[in-house]
Amino acid sequence: MSSNPTSQEALASSLQQTLSPNAHERKQAEQFLDSIEQTPHFVVPILQLVNNQATNENIRFAAALYFKNFVKRRWPQNEDTEDTLSVEDRKAVKSEIVSLMITVPKRLQLQIGEAVSIIAENDFPEEWPELISTLVSKLSATDYHINNGILQTAHTVFREWRSAFRSDRLYSKINYVLSQFTDAYLQVFVTTDRLIGEHAGNGAALKVLLHSLMLLCQIYYDLNCQDLPPFFEDNMGQFMQTFHKYLVYSDPAAESDDDIPGDVEEVKASICEIIDLYAQRYEEDFKQLPQFVETVWSMLTTVSPSPKYDIVVSRGMSFLCTVVRNPRHRGLFATSESLQLICERIIIPNTALPTNDEELFEDDPLQFVRRDVEGSEAGSRREAAASLISGLLDQFATETTQVMSQYIQKGLAQYAANPVANWRDKDVALFLVTSVAVVASVGSLGATRVNSLVDTTDLFRTQVVQHLQNVESDASAPILKVDAIKYVITFRSQLPHELLAQALPLLSAHLAHPDTVVATYAAIAIERLLVLKRDGLLLFAPAKVEPLAQTMLGHIFGILDRADSPQRLAENDYLMKAVMRIILATRTNILPVAPATLAKLASILAEVAKNPSNPRFSHFMFEAIAALARFSCAAERSAIDQFEATLFPIFQSILQEDVLEFMPYLFQILAQLLSVHQGTGGLPDAYASLLAPLLQPSLWVSQGNIPALVRLLQSYLQIGGAQLAAGGQLQPILGVFQRLIASRTNDQHGFALLLAITQFVPVDTLKQYMKPVLTLCLTRLQTSRTKKFTRDFVHFVAAVMCIGSQDGTGINMLFDVMDAIQPGLLATLLGNVLLEALPLVIGRVERKTTVVGFSLMVVSSRFQATPAYAPLTGPVLKQLATMLMDTTVKDAKSDAVTSATSASAVASDEDLDSLEVEASGYQAAYAKLATLGEIKIDPCPQVTNAAVGMAQILRPVQALLAGAIQQLPSDQAQFIMSTLSSH
Repeated sequence: MSSNPTSQEALASSLQQTLSPNAHERKQAEQFLDSIEQTPHFVVPILQLVNNQATNENIRFAAALYFKNFVKRRWPQNEDTEDTLSVEDRKAVKSEIVSLMITVPKRLQLQIGEAVSIIAENDFPEEWPELISTLVSKLSATDYHINNGILQTAHTVFREWRSAFRSDRLYSKINYVLSQFTDAYLQVFVTTDRLIGEHAGNGAALKVLLHSLMLLCQIYYDLNCQDLPPFFEDNMGQFMQTFHKYLVYSDPAAESDDDIPGDVEEVKASICEIIDLYAQRYEEDFKQLPQFVETVWSMLTTVSPSPKYDIVVSRGMSFLCTVVRNPRHRGLFATSESLQLICERIIIPNTALPTNDEELFEDDPLQFVRRDVEGSEAGSRREAAASLISGLLDQFATETTQVMSQYIQKGLAQYAANPVANWRDKDVALFLVTSVAVVASVGSLGATRVNSLVDTTDLFRTQVVQHLQNVESDASAPILKVDAIKYVITFRSQLPHELLAQALPLLSAHLAHPDTVVATYAAIAIERLLVLKRDGLLLFAPAKVEPLAQTMLGHIFGILDRADSPQRLAENDYLMKAVMRIILATRTNILPVAPATLAKLASILAEVAKNPSNPRFSHFMFEAIAALARFSCAAERSAIDQFEATLFPIFQSILQEDVLEFMPYLFQILAQLLSVHQGTGGLPDAYASLLAPLLQPSLWVSQGNIPALVRLLQSYLQIGGAQLAAGGQLQPILGVFQRLIASRTNDQHGFALLLAITQFVPVDTLKQYMKPVLTLCLTRLQTSRTKKFTRDFVHFVAAVMCIGSQDGTGINMLFDVMDAIQPGLLATLLGNVLLEALPLVIGRVERKTTVVGFSLMVVSSRFQATPAYAPLTGPVLKQLATMLMDTTVKDAKSDAVTSATSASAVASDEDLDSLEVEASGYQAAYAKLATLGEIKIDPCPQVTNAAVGMAQILRPVQALLAGAIQQLPSDQAQFIMSTLSSH
């Protein structure tokens, strides 16, 4: 790599500023980096900075992080994105990155490793065939620091296979690696084992060598995760003998002193992962299975309760669970003595709430909740114990339930004897109840199938509800309130309606609990209950939620009010998600509390805008604001004045302060608020004055802004298309379209904007712009065609042809403009491009528009009377029939549809009932507000569906088309005739 000290210095300075506590300084640095990112060879000095040992460690880390994100954004190539990274830069990165991985500290290695993974996913082996040979060539017989860098790099590349779908490309990639890597791998494996033995008692040496062995185990799993390669099948005896040796390995010099898993524990956990894989996938070849079952069983009965062993216990129990679920191994566990032993010696000791969890409950409540709700990567002992119980229930339901019931009853009795001293016994008992009762569950519903031998309803009445009836109870053991709330969350789909109706106000009261964990769990439970359906209807209709809404929102805002900084305010996204859900569940009944709720949300928005720190919190906050505006304005249109008066000053401040994270949300909500003004006689002054700043190129640089800004411009055109045209403001909007259409990444947004222009701008004005617009599209088709672009262009052409469908306004305009560009151009375009792409159009409204538009074209006099076009009648009808007959093409979900006269529509009520924001497009760069749905402009709203539209248009000229239809393949001809007769 060539040296460029000047740019290195500038980059180092900017990267240091990105770490500044000063938000303005950070933003300036980020903007500078964005501005030079597309400079040729920009990536070279970034890598040099990472590798420069004389540079400050924090700057090196910032460089590594920036490089990883740069690769994530810029390396992948496909036909729908621009490739802005030169071949020369790609080669430079690949030639240096392996050496970099080997030499940089572990903290940097993790960032660079992710970049390696992305590059390998895209380039290996076709564009990076030397990767494996380079790794193998750098392996050292003596320097295990280098070896660990190489092994880490290999694992970084291979680990993606664990979650990859089976494909020919994947298998050829794995075989390519196996052919070059396995001999060297075995040699290092054997040498590492020997050296560990030779360095017994040498803590420093063992630390390096055991880390090598852990990486070798990880790679072993990577190479075996998709299939059992012949190499590993042939050498299984040797590998398994070594794995067994380290499963029982002990050397005091290698032990770590703290509670964090050390290399010994990581090795044992990795071995448990490998034997679990073999027990699941390759059991017939895995002759050593009985020996490992015995060893793991013994290990689990003697292992220390120290947190550093949690990962070993978790993986070990997972292995036993796999064995238990296999009917062929039923005999190992079939006796009552065996069941008693596994429950007593392995399961029960691992169900107690760990001491470090008790401490976390007190010291970091939100971390406790997050880890409990979302799980940890390593998995907890409790989770593993619950899985093992589930495995036993698979094979021995009655026997396991009976054995576990003894421990449940014992725990409940001990608690009853002394509730203050023995609260842990009830905590374990309730955990065991859940583990034994749940047979199947999904996140959105909780338990979907329960153990018929456990009466979950009776247990709720006798053991659970008592902890919810008084907010002040369980003062010495608030974990029992958490257990009770979690019971409701888990069994919400199973408990009778009347019990859940009893629970909701109790949970509402617990939002005011002084303990953050309890209040947060109450919010989670309320959020889950408010989306629960029975027989297709919400369990809690808006009228049932309304009486509790003010109290619930008041308690949640009370907690948020206690935050002492923007970061602390935004840290609990569970609370804000509950606010969103309460508003969604209350619908238009929210109106009485809307002003106070708006004031609180606006206050929170103004505060977190000072330093956005939690994207999930921000997203739920904007969803809540959008939902509140939607339902308030639906109930009382005049409410729009209050929303605009409250939000506009804050929005203005966010725009002035350039709070990039919030921009896409702002533009979406502005689009929503503007849409309320439909039918009021044009654009309000406040929005009209905002249009020019919205068209500034600087706003369109950020990729995250583009979809939201396009949506906002669509609303401008819907409300004031004629006004904008009359005021000469259409040209800058078309300038935006021109920039978008030139980009492979953004051309679909360009067409979305163009569709709004063609549908909402008066035809007389539109005509003067159609020639340059179509010329731009045709140039792009000629120079840089993609399937996406062609599909969107077909839909656009059809939408134009639907304009004035009664008098042929759109069709005549299209013919005139095309002929003005080049006589007979439309016929050439139709035959060479459009016909082939017709069936590719996706989306219900888009497909309907395409069928209607091209049907109108076929029956038009301009088409039938022109020799160049008439012969294309049959081919067009054939493609339309093919499109309608293809039921495998998925329609893009139409959340909302707008005609050329309707306001911006929103997500349907049914969608909102079970709206899961995490699944609705949330991502860091652009997060669509799911409560707003999607603008779908419908150029032919009078047509109910595509087939009906085609029949209505073709039937009057059926005789004229008879010859063309008869010449079609029989299935298409039959389909068209059937459609004409049945609609």
